[in-house]
Amino acid sequence: MNIHIDKSKKIPLYRQIAEQIQAQIVSGEIPEGFRFPSERQLADALGVNRTTILNAYKELKADGLMDSHVGRGTTAVRPGSSRPDSGRPDSGRPDRRPYPREPMWEYLFSDYLKHHDNFDVNKYLEIANQKDVISFAAGIASVDTIPAQAFEGIEDQLITGRERLLVSPVTGFYSLRKVICSYMQKRSCFCQPSEIMVLSGSQQGIDLITRAFINPGDVVIIEEPSFFPAIQAFRLAGAKIMAVPMDGDGMNVEILEQLLARYQPKLIYTMPVFHNPCGVSMSMDRRIRLLELAGRYGIPILEDDPYSELYYEAQPMSPLKSMDQDGHVIYLSTCSKTISPGLRLGWMCASRKLISRLSGIRQLTDLHSSCISQQIVERFMGSRDMEHHLAFIRREYRERRDIMIEALNRYAPPGLSWNRPEGGYYLWCRLPEGVPASELTAKAAAEGVAVLPGVPTYLSPQKGDGHIRLNYTYPPKDRIAGGIEILCSAIRPFIAAQKEEEAVTAGEINPIL
Repeated sequence: MNIHIDKSKKIPLYRQIAEQIQAQIVSGEIPEGFRFPSERQLADALGVNRTTILNAYKELKADGLMDSHVGRGTTAVRPGSSRPDSGRPDSGRPDRRPYPREPMWEYLFSDYLKHHDNFDVNKYLEIANQKDVISFAAGIASVDTIPAQAFEGIEDQLITGRERLLVSPVTGFYSLRKVICSYMQKRSCFCQPSEIMVLSGSQQGIDLITRAFINPGDVVIIEEPSFFPAIQAFRLAGAKIMAVPMDGDGMNVEILEQLLARYQPKLIYTMPVFHNPCGVSMSMDRRIRLLELAGRYGIPILEDDPYSELYYEAQPMSPLKSMDQDGHVIYLSTCSKTISPGLRLGWMCASRKLISRLSGIRQLTDLHSSCISQQIVERFMGSRDMEHHLAFIRREYRERRDIMIEALNRYAPPGLSWNRPEGGYYLWCRLPEGVPASELTAKAAAEGVAVLPGVPTYLSPQKGDGHIRLNYTYPPKDRIAGGIEILCSAIRPFIAAQKEEEAVTAGEINPIL
């Protein structure tokens, strides 16, 4: 009988013990009639309280996998077998079902899933749909800015073109890929439809690249902080992730060069324009240096560019892809941040050879992106309505950003600081010293305001616990200031508690030794 307990898990110890014994009985590893050690003996062997073993045995007996007899101790009962005679009269009723109500998921999960850090994005999406909550957490656009004209008449188009509802090529409809190529030209990226893959959101592109390139133990370079779903994808693949710190000009390329020379990574992941979560953009000097380093060491760059169309001051620089002469840059973008998050449509731009290989991986999952979403985007992106819409949301989101910053200037407690992004979706806030983001988010949510803690955006949770990310595009304009006031009020008790603790510490008298 082999039992291993992990006190860091949230699963109670008695459940861990019971489930392992159960699995060994069901598999036959523990034979019928096996005599178990007493509660005290097993408790001493595992270093746990006797009550823990008592509860585990009690659960196994209730499931019909154990039986106790005076003189014979506690023995194993195989599922489906008759229980040994216990001296009780036969009630005529069948034995209790010896199997648990559901499979023992913790023992069935793959190593792939066990690497998952369990940060629940869905929780924040659900919060965003609650009318009584002001959500600064989810990275989605406002319902008020979804372009109605993109969807008008789509029913007629679907009726007349029913064949396009049947199936799409894995890489997407050729006509849409051609429209995307024209759209990319406006970003100074010149490509062919064969170099485009339509995706079910740009996050799918991160997943495909991870599957294609990363073996367990491979090194991946990211910026820190970084887009947390990318961190999750790399971790699930078993990558060794190394973080390069950022400043106001983006990734520190001097530190990057040291890592490249020493570790020879498989991939560099970057978001060079209006970075999520911190909102900065990479300077031209650093872009040039990044491409030089990628070329020298032969390392591909995964450029994630969801926000470059959402500029509120000067138009940002063209993507890294526009400067790429040797095909080192794999480019991702999306329609979720500009047209509608519900479309779940993005695209990848890369070499024809890579697109072909990725198509083979992609067809094992969703085969192709939604035909309806593809037709909506093709029609809208290829029209003048797209430019009018982009101009509209730039004005709208700039106003919302300014409302949020004005509210922070009015209500922020001492020690709370934030940036003023020139585009994108988010403010990146540094909390006052001693205010933990993980606790603040719970307190703010209880008061009707949702924010995203910085914890998942760092490799070390402790480093991110001093930051929060605030989305200003999603909440209604007339609720932004009120939400910021509530959030700032939630911060103040933490500051007061910190000051009280500091005062007590300062007042302590150390004994003379």
